[in-house]
Amino acid sequence: MNQLGPSPVRSGAHWTIYLPSLVVAAAWGLAYFWAVSRVPPLPAIAAIALVIEVAVVPLLLLHAFLRARVLAAEVTSDEVRLRWGFPFRRNVALPLSDITLAQVRRSVAQRKLGGGALALVTREGRRHLLADLAAADAVAAAINDAIRKNAP
Repeated sequence: MNQLGPSPVRSGAHWTIYLPSLVVAAAWGLAYFWAVSRVPPLPAIAAIALVIEVAVVPLLLLHAFLRARVLAAEVTSDEVRLRWGFPFRRNVALPLSDITLAQVRRSVAQRKLGGGALALVTREGRRHLLADLAAADAVAAAINDAIRKNAP
């Protein structure tokens, strides 16, 4: 059994989980102002943009908020616990001895703003991906250190 220290390595959601919702809000906000600034104005496009801003964007933000409340990764001395998913929550506990690889993957925005996705591959070939983690680097490093320490 390896020792990672007195406390486990944990990570929750990074704020970039809200970024797609904010991009949709900004894009349709610009579409609205473009539509009303035309001569003559384009009321149908402006109405569609308002409906999206009032109905769709709050739903996207609520979904991101609920995903952020659920998302978690924790590395203890002998296993990795993963929790993700909304509306269908998934909980997975993987023994460290079953994991062959832990990587961090980042989108273009996450390279600049932080955060990342944790990708795990097990000995059986199963793959797990947790997107939008705040400390994906620390979790992956803890897993890879444990793998190296337990290697024959």
